[in-house]
Amino acid sequence: MRDEKKPTARVTPLYFLSGPTASGKTALAHALADRMGFRLCSADSMMVYRHMNIGTAKPTPDEIAQYDYAGLDLVEPGVQYSTGAWLQDIRQQLDDRPTLVVGGTGLYFRALIHGLPEEDATATDTDENPAILREKIRAINPEALSKIADPENPRRLERALAWLKAGKPLPEQWRDQSDFPLPVLSVPVQELNQRIQARAADMFAHGLPEEARGLRERLGALTGTCAQAIGYREAFSVLDGDLTVSEAVEAVARRTRRYAKRQRTWFRNQMDARWVNRVEDRPAEAVLREIEKIWEKTGPFPFDRSPS
Repeated sequence: MRDEKKPTARVTPLYFLSGPTASGKTALAHALADRMGFRLCSADSMMVYRHMNIGTAKPTPDEIAQYDYAGLDLVEPGVQYSTGAWLQDIRQQLDDRPTLVVGGTGLYFRALIHGLPEEDATATDTDENPAILREKIRAINPEALSKIADPENPRRLERALAWLKAGKPLPEQWRDQSDFPLPVLSVPVQELNQRIQARAADMFAHGLPEEARGLRERLGALTGTCAQAIGYREAFSVLDGDLTVSEAVEAVARRTRRYAKRQRTWFRNQMDARWVNRVEDRPAEAVLREIEKIWEKTGPFPFDRSPS
């Protein structure tokens, strides 16, 4: 009987940047990609929908092409889409290149770092003996074993071996990936609220109602997440004559402020957030350097994109 082995783990070096909506994540991500040669991956649960561009503040087509974005335009509006489906799609889109993951959907970051509960249940389902894997690691770099928190975990050993075979030193943070630091932008509430108000007005000034009309014409009546998405629900109300544009702008700003508050609370309680001060008068270079220093201490997160 042929001894079939699982394919060697495929690992992508990931760097992370998050923050509440309207905190300036995208502009900083583009600047970091320019200076460090990253490709980009969106971690935004609304940017996965095609044709929903203005209301999600999606990067422009030129930016998408320039930074070879992953995680955008994955499904049609109205399709039921889960974190697990996103994680599966991301595994297929990423490759060996260092990638900066940017967005405000905390569940996506947690899935990348921790995996999903159903994945955890099968995390050690491998044909490779841990002792054999440890010997292979020791043959490449004996010191690497001391950086692995659970040297009896075959899946973790396989990931470490793939990392070392790629000629990369095992990052120190491999000791405990459960608390992997996540840079999160911190903007004073009053300043963030002003940004949110300006963004809401800008979306309607640049054609959000027309984009919503196009969605209806293309797909019919939307239901579920997309129909209730911030900005789109209000744009549909404008089209139906239930709200004026000015009323819609205020409604969008109000809902977005509440969402930003929930985002801040989630990152504070659910992740190892490293808050990066993003006040308006702070030079962008200082913000970029602070983010880079967090990355320098941890190294990239070794994301295993092999099928679970």
